[in-house]
Amino acid sequence: MNAAKNQNSNTPNVLLFNNQSHSPSYASLTHNFEQAHLLRDYCIPVNSYFPTEAIMQQLYQKMPFALKYYPSGNSQLAEILSDFAGITDPANVILGNGSTELISWLNTLFIQDDILVPIPSFGRWTDEPMGLGRSVHFLEYQEENNFCLTAADFVAAVKTSGVKNAVLCNPNNPTGSILAKADVIWIMQQLSFLDNLIIDESFIDFSMPEPPTVQDVVAQFPNAWVLKSLGKNLGLHGLRMGYAISCRKNIEKLKKHVPFWNVNGITEMLLKLVIAGKLEYEESRLRVIQDREYLLKALRSIEELTVFTSNANFVYVKLADGLNGDVLRDRLLDNQGCFVRNCGNKIGCTSQYFRIAARPQEEVDYLITAIKQELKYLPRNTAPTLDFRNVANKIQEHKIAS
Repeated sequence: MNAAKNQNSNTPNVLLFNNQSHSPSYASLTHNFEQAHLLRDYCIPVNSYFPTEAIMQQLYQKMPFALKYYPSGNSQLAEILSDFAGITDPANVILGNGSTELISWLNTLFIQDDILVPIPSFGRWTDEPMGLGRSVHFLEYQEENNFCLTAADFVAAVKTSGVKNAVLCNPNNPTGSILAKADVIWIMQQLSFLDNLIIDESFIDFSMPEPPTVQDVVAQFPNAWVLKSLGKNLGLHGLRMGYAISCRKNIEKLKKHVPFWNVNGITEMLLKLVIAGKLEYEESRLRVIQDREYLLKALRSIEELTVFTSNANFVYVKLADGLNGDVLRDRLLDNQGCFVRNCGNKIGCTSQYFRIAARPQEEVDYLITAIKQELKYLPRNTAPTLDFRNVANKIQEHKIAS
């Protein structure tokens, strides 16, 4: 991370971005965390203010017990989680080793036919179904609409495509756009004929003071699921925590396949501790929302960026034409120690688009200065790196692979 600031980056760190569908891990970028203090993370959208120091100290004290003994089963953990998340019936809940484990179970066990996914989206909703041989239909978010969808657009696209499954991320990852609770309920009513309708609410806690979640009504719809991430919300994404809510029949079917101890003892300890820390969690998520608003304003001070309104704990931006997003990403990492999420490996994106995670104000100020500094050295009139990353090429790649 110490290359001269007027040269292009070719360090081993930068090469880690090549030929993979996700950003490199924090461990790989920091040599198994040995240089973690040198890296500023604007890639992972995680709660910067949680857990509190008091909760972490209690977790450290209980760590030997969490490591030595078996954790509880999923049903017992669902009761603990429901207390924290305000879920009425724990029988409608199942925990996963991160939300991605549950996504994989849904993609393999429940989704047996074609699926519609608005793009750009979280890669596991696009790449995994294609890898499993499913026919994936896309509905593109449009820049001229500020990357927002209407409920009517989504329902019409599903009905026109004739798919049997659909996914809606609310708020969407990476654009940050969101639909109101009434709109999502209307969608569930209109699409009750589908085999599966999944509402991915992984970032909804950071949308607004009163998040428009449908977790309280989803079990009323036999084909519907709400998916939530816990690790990013609670500030410990390395623990891998997530959960799904659906009707009891769906949850019981999924429990027959999920390993009995798919959630580890450290996660169980943390869940028990955060119940007592619900007030601190509420305060933390409101602070993250404030950070997002500060980030939006700060990014708009950079004339080379188009900044889109967000309702998550990240902001979606587009680099001006003629500037290479891959080069900017690499320079920020190599010269400034800033790890940012370039979205060029997402279907529906090019490398001109970035998802910037909300951070405390002083961290945002550092990033803004870093971006402005590196833009001075960025070559002009260079085309964005597309490779297989836009929609047409990605679909063609899928057809070839099939």
